Amino acid sequence: MQLTIREVLALPVMAAGRPRVIGGRDHLDRPVRWVHISDLTDLTDLLEGGELVLTTGLPLSGGARQASAYLTMLAEQDVAGLVIELGTHLKAAPDYLGTLADSLRLPVAVLSATIRFIEVTQQVHRLIVADQYDEVEFARTTHEVFTSLNIARASTTDIVTRAAQTLGAPLVLEDLSRHVLAFSAVDTPTAQLLYQWAERSRLHASADTPTSGSITGSTAGFATGSAWSAVPVGVGSERWGRLVLPTRTPNASRARMVLERAAQSLQLHRMIQQERDALVVHAHGGLLDDLRGGRINDGAEALARASALGLTPSAQYVPLSVRVPGRPDTDALTQGEVDRRLLTAVRQAVAAAGQSAIVSIRREGTVSAIMSCPPKGADSALSAVCGGLRERLTGRGGTDGWAAGTAPASPSLIAAAQGITEAEHVADVGLTMPETNRLYRSTDVRLRGLVALLRNDHRVQAFAETELGRLLDHDARTGDNLLTLLRTHLDCAGSKTHTARLTGLSRPTLYSRLRTIERILDVSLESAESRTSLHTALMIIDAR
Repeated sequence: MQLTIREVLALPVMAAGRPRVIGGRDHLDRPVRWVHISDLTDLTDLLEGGELVLTTGLPLSGGARQASAYLTMLAEQDVAGLVIELGTHLKAAPDYLGTLADSLRLPVAVLSATIRFIEVTQQVHRLIVADQYDEVEFARTTHEVFTSLNIARASTTDIVTRAAQTLGAPLVLEDLSRHVLAFSAVDTPTAQLLYQWAERSRLHASADTPTSGSITGSTAGFATGSAWSAVPVGVGSERWGRLVLPTRTPNASRARMVLERAAQSLQLHRMIQQERDALVVHAHGGLLDDLRGGRINDGAEALARASALGLTPSAQYVPLSVRVPGRPDTDALTQGEVDRRLLTAVRQAVAAAGQSAIVSIRREGTVSAIMSCPPKGADSALSAVCGGLRERLTGRGGTDGWAAGTAPASPSLIAAAQGITEAEHVADVGLTMPETNRLYRSTDVRLRGLVALLRNDHRVQAFAETELGRLLDHDARTGDNLLTLLRTHLDCAGSKTHTARLTGLSRPTLYSRLRTIERILDVSLESAESRTSLHTALMIIDAR
């Protein structure tokens, strides 16, 4: 950390001259890059900025005009400050000198005793060089630390922890929603560090306006807001998080260096992980395609290929398909992110349940798998996986409302792969089912499954419109919501007593409304065939 004007004036060699600041007192914390001794009146070609100029006062001995020109020249050269030794050319500092220094925001001090300027330059330069050496050494050590982490394929947590240890301060990696992905509390209590993190982070994010989309560069993307410092993590438009130092740092340049190197390592780790995952997913998808397409007919070959991809040989294998609802307004990039999130959730849920599986994205919003399970333990394994999915998917954007479908387990990997078609169909139908369950089998969907298969057929749609169109039109005009009453009555198998109990309607009111429905639809609700047709039409509407 560079010396400041204040620190230079406090050095013993300078203190011997009894320095007194006469102007620019508010700028004494300017860093001193070098010390320059000169009595020349014009130093324009000799200075580069940041110097502390030492003079015996000769350039100021010509009066106020000469002094004004000299100090203005120094300010324009962006010098750190000026020290004047009184006695040789200037017996005392004139009053206007302090006023002029204040107006130019230039720190000016006078020495009432003679000192050896050469000793000042030697001592200050020695400290500056030592400080520069410390910075170089710190940069070298930082480079070695993060290079080692990159070579060792360190985890996200390891990278954040090592960066926090280097700075001796807590560090937090957050995503774009201010959720904490990893952290190292160092000596700070975790509860204190993470208390209302998202809200606190947003309060300190106003300064986080990167000058560049890159995570590299000496200042690009480095933000300091209040006592917090942060750098974005990600490359270009693919920024995915921030690395935040939630404390005041005494050395901003070192903090910036460590945060930027840590951000680079985090991005490299993410890219390697994504590439590895992409290769694994591609291999899993290729195996499933080969199994379902009949290109693998030998059970031993199928098991050998699956084992090589991490599937544990077992007595039984069960197909599983997980489906999330599609949204017409979802663009390709957003859908891709939803699919990757779904894939990750399925893989994590399978691993958390203690099972192994071949998992692949089958189409938009659908992830299918062949999972190994213990003998007669398929149901418990599926329940455990769905429990894990409930934790990972429910309430998450794009994946809420998910449904899972399965088919009978088989001792043959090839036979289990053929069951993926049934599992995907059941999962697709499961999206239209009441959310009383998340895992469905073919016995759960039955007629609703047939309707789901045919829901896009115009003849099926025409049937539903013929059956219920007039009632839908009536509800749209009047707001009577008779369709809901019809649905409840059909679910009660035509029992008026049960319907009255569920709806809370009095018998006369219920009978009147049911007659209205019969009149509008021109059918009899007493007929089982009519109720079946109407119920089927309702299923078609639900499936659509």
